[in-house]
Amino acid sequence: MKRNILKKSVIVSLSFMLLAISAGFSQDQKASANSNTQVNMKQTLKVLYEDKYYFDENLFKSQFPDTQIQEVKWDGKSDLKDFIAKQSPDVVMLNTLEYKQLSKENQLAELGQLIKRDNYNTATLYPGLLDALKVNGKLYGLSPRFNTESLFYNVDLFKKYNVPLPKDGMTWEEILKLSAKFPTTGNKDTRIWGLHYPLDNYTYLINDIATSEGLTRYNPDTLKVTMNTAAWKKVFSMAITAIKSNTIEGSNKSGYDVDPFLMGRAAMTVSTTSMNTLKGVTANKSSIAKYKPFTAKIAAGPADPKNRNMTRNIHLDSIFAIPASSSNKDLAWDFVKFYNGADFAKFKSEVPSDYSLSRTDYSNEYKGFSMEAFYKLKPNLETPPYINPIGIPFNNAQYSVILQSEVKQVVSNKKTLDKALASIQTQVQKSLDDAVKKQKAKK
Repeated sequence: MKRNILKKSVIVSLSFMLLAISAGFSQDQKASANSNTQVNMKQTLKVLYEDKYYFDENLFKSQFPDTQIQEVKWDGKSDLKDFIAKQSPDVVMLNTLEYKQLSKENQLAELGQLIKRDNYNTATLYPGLLDALKVNGKLYGLSPRFNTESLFYNVDLFKKYNVPLPKDGMTWEEILKLSAKFPTTGNKDTRIWGLHYPLDNYTYLINDIATSEGLTRYNPDTLKVTMNTAAWKKVFSMAITAIKSNTIEGSNKSGYDVDPFLMGRAAMTVSTTSMNTLKGVTANKSSIAKYKPFTAKIAAGPADPKNRNMTRNIHLDSIFAIPASSSNKDLAWDFVKFYNGADFAKFKSEVPSDYSLSRTDYSNEYKGFSMEAFYKLKPNLETPPYINPIGIPFNNAQYSVILQSEVKQVVSNKKTLDKALASIQTQVQKSLDDAVKKQKAKK
């Protein structure tokens, strides 16, 4: 399975959307507080987004026909705060770090009073999500979807090799130790593997483990790299031991027939796109040669080692928020409510994307598979994966090249881990320093 954190949702035709709306959407949407003064008046709502793949203005306009959506596209590179100040959007769609930073700087409107005023139902939202989104005790945004990691496993292989079944709340360390209990010999194209996880780039596994441990690559306040530490050494050691153990099948190809877990040759897979993997597990594969059905189940995890009831490996890319400067807050709140509501969740559940829905009303099962594992661990958003704070030009591509080169040398016994960590620290710091200098030169 391709590792693709930001894989886009399925595009649905407008005609199908309108059919679903007429069949399933409530026709008595609650009006905003000042709607009585806006009857028969055209209103414009400015919505800022980086990549338009979740909302469709026609859905909103079907319930609010007198509203004109003005889309404001952010390029993801220019300063977000400056862009918001210049464009004056009424709604912004943010990732976790953008949301946290703007909230702390009082750039967003607090939603708690609006939720209370409208008696807006939050009881069926992903447990713990509202608490995780609170900044200094206040809520500034809602996210209609999320992506979390899950542990899929082949029950038949565990029974065949007398290996204990995975449990909810396992850590990365425990998962890797469990995978080592399976055979390590045989032809790589036909043998059984303990775990399938992409190893075409070692950065994937190292970043994943580090995220679950709550580690960051650098201090955003001092811009000092923090990778040559005991905590990071533990992560690298864990990953390198697993890589050298020959228990991980590390291909990263698309297609059911080349996926060792879906073909029944890997006991486990840690999926970074849980819903996408579930669709692969439940897909009809009867026409694929050598495919044999097996019993698959899902465990919640990897968990935070410091709190096994929580996960840090969760990705939010569409947090809907209202800028504090918006002069159209009531209509903006209608927009946020609509896309985070039960009716919209019902519509999206009928055409599943690669993300999980934050509303649990229609997310109990998919083609006979329980989706409880996706919601069992509470989200911890302190160290969101794969993203950098606003304004910090960290070069992820260069970082990946540095890690891959150094880890390869350790795996092949050409360099000690201590020397590799020292080299990584120096090179990544230089990369960050150079990027900051280049950024300053442009201003």
